[in-house]
Amino acid sequence: MKVEEGLTYERLARLGLHRWWMPPVAVLAAVLVAATTLCGLAAGAVTVTWALGGGIDDSASLGSPLLDNMLALASLALFIPVTLGVARLVQRRPAGTLHSVAGRLRWRWFAVCGGIAAAVATLVLGTLILTYDGVTGLRLTIDPWRFLGITVLLVILVPLQAAGEEYAARGFLLQALGAYHRWVGILGSALVFTLMHGLGTWSGFAALFIGAVIWALLVIRTGGLEVSIAAHAATNLLAFVATAATGGLDVADDTTAADAPLGATLILLGGDLIYMACVLAALHLVARHRPGWIPANRTSAEPVVAGARFEVPAATGTA
Repeated sequence: MKVEEGLTYERLARLGLHRWWMPPVAVLAAVLVAATTLCGLAAGAVTVTWALGGGIDDSASLGSPLLDNMLALASLALFIPVTLGVARLVQRRPAGTLHSVAGRLRWRWFAVCGGIAAAVATLVLGTLILTYDGVTGLRLTIDPWRFLGITVLLVILVPLQAAGEEYAARGFLLQALGAYHRWVGILGSALVFTLMHGLGTWSGFAALFIGAVIWALLVIRTGGLEVSIAAHAATNLLAFVATAATGGLDVADDTTAADAPLGATLILLGGDLIYMACVLAALHLVARHRPGWIPANRTSAEPVVAGARFEVPAATGTA
């Protein structure tokens, strides 16, 4: 029996064309493709809005904060195909290595993480409402049917937006920089993710950065993006729905989580820690390592998990 140590998630970019110069080249390629794609999407949306008689201001807004918000959500989802494409065509590695160490999304594990994330996000949102809105809580102030329509759109777009950010930060960037060293990937991806939300307040910035580090550690520990996509989607979806209920999506507002006050950031960090503890308690449901890589000119049976290592039967011949 041939025994090979598996590669943890942040090292999977080494399975492709890995040289010292590849990480910055791959990141630059992803940025250029994403920027070009986003500009094309924005131009198309503006053109359609103008053709339909909609108003467009000097900032290229579609004339409706709600439409602008929905377009922003859809545009962030484009990071999914962009990162998968760059991983395959530039880094010359299987695109599935962005999903997880299994080369695919592990849907059962994603469901487990989703259940945990929904419970924790509900707890966090409830605590925030009680802390800042009192016992009266959150009230629906817009037309119920309009709120229902917006909620349906959010249920479709927010998980895609959250996944797009995760594929970009905790996936592609973590692996690109992690090819140098684990902590280069963790801290580098956390910093970029935090900067994507603006500088904000010092407490909001610090909380976002610490939370991003926690999520990166969970991705590495569990071997895939399921854990961070679930947390990101659940948190954002509840926040967007709560905002929509009071008409917040109909008002131009560029504030982000980085602008949160100290009290709110402590509550959010507490939620991250609770989520981490729950995920680690359920860790026995998923393997962390990728099987030892088998060269293309060799054949092998499916690897068998043996603790933290993978036992791979010896090759039976050459192709």
